[in-house]
Amino acid sequence: MADKKNPEAFTHQGMKSNGYSPIDLMIQQTNQIFQESQITARAIEQFRKLYPNIGFNGKNIDKAKEIKNSYNSLIKQCIQLEEWKKLERGPYLRITSPVTGKQLEITNLISFDVAKNPDFWQISQLNIRIESRKPSKNMPHIFKATIKSKNLDGKDINMNIGTISMKSMREHNLKPGMTIKQGKVEFHFGVSDGMIDALKQQTLDYVESVRDGTPDNEKLQLAAAIHDISHTEENKNYSGLKKASVAFAIFPEEVIGQLNQLQFTQMRVLGTQFNDYADNHFIGKKFAIKFENGINPRAPTQMARWVMVEGKKLGTIDATSPHLLAGCEAVATITSPHATSVIISSLKNPDRKLQIDNVDKYAFESRQWQGETANITLVVGENSPKTALTIFAKIDNQVLGTVNKKSVSFLQEKLTAVGKSIQGFTFSGTLKSARASYADIVIDSNSVNFPQIETTLQQHNETSVESNKNVCTVLFFEASVDSAFEQKTQQMMCNMLKRAVERAVELGYDAVQFVDVSTNPENSSVSLRTIEQLAAEQKNINVDFIGSASVEDAIGLMKQPSDIVIGVKSVQTVGIIDFLANQGKAIAAYIPQTQEFDRRNLPIPNKTVEVARNNPREER
Repeated sequence: MADKKNPEAFTHQGMKSNGYSPIDLMIQQTNQIFQESQITARAIEQFRKLYPNIGFNGKNIDKAKEIKNSYNSLIKQCIQLEEWKKLERGPYLRITSPVTGKQLEITNLISFDVAKNPDFWQISQLNIRIESRKPSKNMPHIFKATIKSKNLDGKDINMNIGTISMKSMREHNLKPGMTIKQGKVEFHFGVSDGMIDALKQQTLDYVESVRDGTPDNEKLQLAAAIHDISHTEENKNYSGLKKASVAFAIFPEEVIGQLNQLQFTQMRVLGTQFNDYADNHFIGKKFAIKFENGINPRAPTQMARWVMVEGKKLGTIDATSPHLLAGCEAVATITSPHATSVIISSLKNPDRKLQIDNVDKYAFESRQWQGETANITLVVGENSPKTALTIFAKIDNQVLGTVNKKSVSFLQEKLTAVGKSIQGFTFSGTLKSARASYADIVIDSNSVNFPQIETTLQQHNETSVESNKNVCTVLFFEASVDSAFEQKTQQMMCNMLKRAVERAVELGYDAVQFVDVSTNPENSSVSLRTIEQLAAEQKNINVDFIGSASVEDAIGLMKQPSDIVIGVKSVQTVGIIDFLANQGKAIAAYIPQTQEFDRRNLPIPNKTVEVARNNPREER
């Protein structure tokens, strides 16, 4: 069994099996029903507002911090003991320097020959030297302790007595060649399973005492306070991936109670200035929205969750905001922030533009400019010689804002050329508020419709399982390509679809089902016509197109080890390819520019097995 020690087996993939023994048959049956969990870790900040309407006070927060610190301390001790038991096996000794008072722990004593000498365990004083050692998987320590001894011939030798513990390596700046002379030695028992179990029980007892000691009418507030402080971190390098499990461990019923209805309704959408609603300023009106998966514009090799409004792109969900499933539809109130900048275009020369910043701090802070005409007067502010020149833009003697630094340089250059001064310069122009870079949405929780496609696919899959016990699933995706490659790409896509059906027939499947995972299903018309043609032509297998789906939903249908993904590789689809490849799915993607294929996770033909099948006597 090639995969018997593969940690990926039945966690991220099935097991390879080419034989016919009872074990092989069991593996093959397990492969048919194995389905990888598609749960993906997300930044913990996305779940911070699990208790949006639960208030808590300073007393609750102080109590929450005490509970969090005590619980985490016990968990940390458990982890440290388990790590110690795994890496520092058996008894250990602690040696104290008589000069500095520093202590080193020397572990894994029973892994070295010195432990076989009964006299060694009676020693109370030692001279040791620290040396480098080659770490191994079971003993990753980089330092060992040696002592002077004599061999059978009476010659002096260096004898290894143990490894320098991981804890000591973290605490001290150790280097090879360091010594401790006449160090005081104390022997200690190693960590046992009983010690770890006792600490775990102590943790459970602590959780129970907090739960029982909290009045019922205060539990929800305290749970909310614990949850809130668990999602904050003062360290600026914090990645936002802590699990924040304290509230879940201590008040599970209160956490479950919050899940009866959608709590995560407030989200921030980024990049609105670059998408279909770039010129819109939303003022709190309600719109029908939908969540879809697509390429992340800030990381083209990754997927992002897009918010669509009436079929057009608004932007992507902020990484720290909650994320609803792709395919979710809802009604949401959309609000753009007040503009902080205004763009002024000269009436005489519209190509000449000035940017006015900080408009949210002056007389027109709440106004949204939409192409109105006004007379603008520039006034030089009072500046010290050490600070940059500040130019104020005024309308009817009211301050609009400050002229952007780049615009100041542009103005100085143009006005100097014609012998004019910035101070008091007046001109007419049209004003338009700068595009908002984000929008805030608030979802009506009663309006949320979870993905219909997920239910449809699930029902179809259950029907398929009942009527066809042996179904092959093929995911496919297309993309827009340059017109010079379009005809060849369409032909190659049709060939891959046909080959997928032929392959399903060769492997003995009763049916093949196609699922479109394209980011823009409108590109799939050629593939759909090919699938319809194949369905009409095939007599040996049922061919079915069961709809379009998000990548996450469609992966759930890939239950056979021979299921495959086919498609066209482009800037729009490289994220899908990388995502599916990381999930261990077999992929064949055509590259129009090179007329080659990007193949991932495809099985390598086993020639030995083919020979054995053709020569039964040799198989024995």
